[in-house]
Amino acid sequence: MPEQEGGFQLVMPFVLVKSNGGPYDDKAFAAGMACGQIWTELQTLSSHGAVPRPRYVRPEHVPQLDLIAMHFGYLLDPGDVDEPSGFQRVDFRISDATPPGENTDADA
Repeated sequence: MPEQEGGFQLVMPFVLVKSNGGPYDDKAFAAGMACGQIWTELQTLSSHGAVPRPRYVRPEHVPQLDLIAMHFGYLLDPGDVDEPSGFQRVDFRISDATPPGENTDADA
């Protein structure tokens, strides 16, 4: 992805995206990477019963992140959008429900 005005440069370029000659849409690829990173973090933290730190994410990612959070036994609490950056704060908390795939007494 090319650098945007006032933006950033990637440490490692996404060579599979259209802007670099690849077959995949730039924004979709970046969204997948961002959601995948949070998937991995929640997977690791959930195995230790730890609560993820709050963070700012793109608002359009929130519905997918909510599903990822539920998958690992968390609830996602969306907060306000920071108007200058366009990013939205999200907080996580542990759900009372048992995450999918975990055994309960009724499953034993």
